[in-house]
Amino acid sequence: MNPEYLEIADRIGARLCRDALWSGGKCNWTADCKEGDAIVHGSLGPRIYSGTSGIALFLWRLAEATGDRIIRRTALAALSQALSKMPQPRMPQPGMPQPGMPQPGCGLYSGGLGILFAASEIRGDWDEDAVVRQAALEPSTLDLIGGSAGCIAVLLHLHRQRGGSRLLETAIGHGDLLLSQAVRTGDGWSWKTTGSPRNLTGFSHGAAGIGWALLELWSATGESRFRTGALEAFRYERSCFNPERRNWPDFRGATPSYPVLWCHGAAGIGFSRLRAWQLLGDAELLAEARTALSTVSDPNSSCRSFSLCHGTAGNADLLIYAAQVLGEEHWLTAAEAAGRQGASRYERRHLPWPCGSPDCNETPDLMLGLAGIGYFYLRLADPMRTSTVLLPGGSGDFPGEKCETR
Repeated sequence: MNPEYLEIADRIGARLCRDALWSGGKCNWTADCKEGDAIVHGSLGPRIYSGTSGIALFLWRLAEATGDRIIRRTALAALSQALSKMPQPRMPQPGMPQPGMPQPGCGLYSGGLGILFAASEIRGDWDEDAVVRQAALEPSTLDLIGGSAGCIAVLLHLHRQRGGSRLLETAIGHGDLLLSQAVRTGDGWSWKTTGSPRNLTGFSHGAAGIGWALLELWSATGESRFRTGALEAFRYERSCFNPERRNWPDFRGATPSYPVLWCHGAAGIGFSRLRAWQLLGDAELLAEARTALSTVSDPNSSCRSFSLCHGTAGNADLLIYAAQVLGEEHWLTAAEAAGRQGASRYERRHLPWPCGSPDCNETPDLMLGLAGIGYFYLRLADPMRTSTVLLPGGSGDFPGEKCETR
């Protein structure tokens, strides 16, 4: 346990506890967010990505590390707030929007299933009926953030803890939905998850996240169709790779861009390939992982924010994960350098942390704001104790686990 990094995480946690707004045994926070061209200020919703369940997860992990009772109490109150605002799952109806049209999700980061994932991590128990209801198939949402890929990750994680057939059967249903919705070409398989000109690469909304989920499903079931789908997803991204930029394109704009982030670009794709190499032992996947790591660790690959989703903390978390998977200490050294830089620029100078919402003040949430930055420093303090939230349930055994070739 590195006390320097734990102290930074603890100070961030104390700020979150200080700023919490309490009522009736629950607590919440307010934050800036963008609505179109305007910046508005309001209370947080319940979801993991930018809501109270994500903050609760960070505070709970911090309380486990420090034993602080105020932080623990605040985590439980934040979780109670999130559970009281659970989104209702929407059953598919005739005339629903087609795949690729953005919709409220069923899945991990922006759906109700993610709130139950946080509750299972904090309380150590969950209602299986509620999990299955929240994991109802939604053909309009397929990706990791709010769709079937994220559902698979949560369902498999909970299945590993408790066993039983319902969770695994539900995960298989999501896997088969993804296979049925794949756009199959000579370059591989991809999915229409947004209104972008081309189907996306990348982890949050693209082929890397969906391929990773399918590969985890193959590992759990042995069903070869899911392995095939995963490898075809990676083949699609391979066909898009730009060797001069050592990166994969983001197709959301009129012309491709090449961000180096967890959500889009090399950082998230690096997570997918490292885990895929663990499971398959394929040299090509390992080479792609090393390419992603080289791009992420390049000094020219700077980020505008320090957030997990699209900032320095998320990129450095990949380096921590690489040190665990590959057993190579220099990746952890590089992650620590990013942590020290953040501490010297912002923490020690008492300046606002640059969060992931452009033109907004500091936000308290997990993927864009302070809770995620604190979570990163908690990871730095003790990577073995604090698992990443950027590859939920797919972290494997460390350090330097021998990959299993099947």
